[in-house]
Amino acid sequence: MMLATVGATAAALPTLVGWRATAGGRWMNGSAVAQALAWGAFMLARPLHDRLFSSLWIGLLGLSLVCIWHALDAWLMRRPGRALVHAVALITPLGYGLGFDSYAFRVGWSNFGLALLLGCVALGCAWPAQGIGRRWRAVVLVSALALALVTLSRGVLGAFFTELYPTLRTPHPLNVAGAMVQHVALALITLGLLAAWHDEASRALQRLAATDGLTGLLNRRACLEQAATALATSRRYREPLAVLLLDLDHFKQINDTLGHEAGDTALRLMAEQLQLHLRPGDLSCRYGGEEFLVLLRRCAQAQAMEVDARLREALQRATQAHMGRTVSFSSGLALCQDGDIDIQPLLHRADMALYEAKRSGRGRLAMAA
Repeated sequence: MMLATVGATAAALPTLVGWRATAGGRWMNGSAVAQALAWGAFMLARPLHDRLFSSLWIGLLGLSLVCIWHALDAWLMRRPGRALVHAVALITPLGYGLGFDSYAFRVGWSNFGLALLLGCVALGCAWPAQGIGRRWRAVVLVSALALALVTLSRGVLGAFFTELYPTLRTPHPLNVAGAMVQHVALALITLGLLAAWHDEASRALQRLAATDGLTGLLNRRACLEQAATALATSRRYREPLAVLLLDLDHFKQINDTLGHEAGDTALRLMAEQLQLHLRPGDLSCRYGGEEFLVLLRRCAQAQAMEVDARLREALQRATQAHMGRTVSFSSGLALCQDGDIDIQPLLHRADMALYEAKRSGRGRLAMAA
């Protein structure tokens, strides 16, 4: 029954998720395949070669748990216990095969090792992850802990009370309960991992909806939403707020003479400089075409002018190094005023200042009235 369940799961998951999924999705698929191969090896152990296929069974079970741990590591970032997981997954089947002649030893050794791997999976779910996937993490955590408890109990029973559990198929109540828990827990873990993959896909779609594909910056809509929040915070705490509108100079000429690929390079280099030189709390986006919007929190006029100068110098260095020519920008600066109840008046003043900078010869900063 276990072989039928995990075999169907191993066939269904890659069909639903695909092998070209994210790293977490691939590890999830690998776990299902390893689990199916494990129970296939278990079924072949008695008729073919008990020591070899039983050791392979334990090794593949451990591998499936390692894959789950790596899936958690991909989804939740930097789970603890990487070295421990790899070491336990390696020595558990090795010790099982070397000590195969002693039933008590091999049962205790293998179940203790698998219980430890399940504990690492549970720890990976319980470790803080900035609020990501609390529900599916709880499902996987509880299922892994339940399975670890049953596995550890089997190990204790086989190692120290061997007369009550003399074979793997002994119908001891704990063994029967363990088989039931194993079915339920594996199904729940699979559902939890599927929810995790769906959660990751949803977050990726949200990022795509809020990101400019060429530069990797926020797009105009997403930036304006966050800018409205920043303005409200600035008004509430009476903090200075500055807006810069930047426009790459002679961008059409770059496209016409050097090609659109060179224009794309200039846009990406501008985005890189924004990401390198702005503070974590500041906002930047591709506002449209060759225009970029920068919102500087807790920033007065003098500081904003310094930011503009640093960006201009950095862009010129970067474009000279990567394109063989310098690219500069014109910019308009506007500061938040008491009457700015929304972001549009602030943007309008920055846009008028940008127009003045371009009219005055480009490559310079103009301050809004």
